[in-house]
Amino acid sequence: MLTSRRFWSGALHIYIPSLLMMIGQGMLIPALPTLAETYAVAPALAVQVVTIQQVGKFIAFIPTGAIVDRWGAKPPMMIGAFVSAVCLLGAAATENFVLLLGTQIVWGFGQNMWMFGREIAAAEMVRAEHRGRALSTLMGISGAGMALGPAIGGFLVEPVGVRGLFLIFAGISAVIFVLAVVHKSVRVERPKSNRSMFDFTAFKQIHPYFRLTYFILFITTFGVLTRTQVTHTMLPLYVENQLAYSPTATGLLFTVHAIATFAIILPAGFVSDKLGRKWVAAPSALIAGATFIFVPFADNMLTLGAVLVFMGFASGMAMGSMTTYTFDIVPVHLRGQLQALRRSFGETGAISGPLIAGAVASVSSPSTTFWVFAPLLTGAGLALVFFAREGLPSRRAPGAPPPAVESVPAR
Repeated sequence: MLTSRRFWSGALHIYIPSLLMMIGQGMLIPALPTLAETYAVAPALAVQVVTIQQVGKFIAFIPTGAIVDRWGAKPPMMIGAFVSAVCLLGAAATENFVLLLGTQIVWGFGQNMWMFGREIAAAEMVRAEHRGRALSTLMGISGAGMALGPAIGGFLVEPVGVRGLFLIFAGISAVIFVLAVVHKSVRVERPKSNRSMFDFTAFKQIHPYFRLTYFILFITTFGVLTRTQVTHTMLPLYVENQLAYSPTATGLLFTVHAIATFAIILPAGFVSDKLGRKWVAAPSALIAGATFIFVPFADNMLTLGAVLVFMGFASGMAMGSMTTYTFDIVPVHLRGQLQALRRSFGETGAISGPLIAGAVASVSSPSTTFWVFAPLLTGAGLALVFFAREGLPSRRAPGAPPPAVESVPAR
């Protein structure tokens, strides 16, 4: 898959920093109650730190994509890690909650710059036939970091406090910044263009053969992020309020979901590289749609656990698959912007999904919300099956446009 030198370079500059960054982010989750006490605000207000971080992440996509297309993946990785470290130092120093929120929206911007840059760097580090496994491994490592982070944060928050966690995370970000500075990224030949850096009509440069596929991936990404947030918000309500189980039961179900997710990530990457991108993306959406249909019928822990296993499979298969698929079908010089446009649209699902679900649950029940979103997921899967074109170069149909010239290591 990789030469030894490129493997260790990728591990040092992309994979290990991804683990560290996600551990740092996860450390703050169990500290939210302590954050409320530290800044003397209500717990409901304290959790808005997470919301404001998401706002920063959302607005980072388009400018980061433009930077990637103009100067490559390295600049956003450096800038993002630096901004993250500075904002975390500011968060540790301030005693004003409003100023804390200010640091966190900028932190979200910087953190997502780094995250987006490292995805592009990981994808450009390998040839197309290995890209599925490279990105699946990246997502798996990131997921492991998010799983470890809360455990570490829960252990540290009492002795060091929330400001101590901010300082630790700032130190982690500083290390990641140094690694980004010394990283030699892959050189990609990007055609010179007189177009604006922020070109919202960039999709017109996608080959007509793949243009519909790109828009199907738009809808699929919207469905993936909607599904994730609806599950996180509505499943606890369904399990605890509607079925009268305990929060412990909800935690157990999410543990089952996480195990299934991690179990399928690497096999999904292998299938994507060997059989094609559609063999992962389409089943992921169809399985997700099926689980949303069956959730309201699952009224005990055994049936809920079975549904959550398949929901975890859908989540694991989706991790990295949309990025890999898009990477294969868009022009090399617009990979950043076109990935960013897709992701930005998808994030609107993460924002609007819980709002719609909450409205439905208030007039009906939490279980009904799953049926409301099932057609979106199923429709995206069917569109991938019947209308999307295969992007993997070795599996493209006769008459498909040739793949882009692959990148080479930087000298």
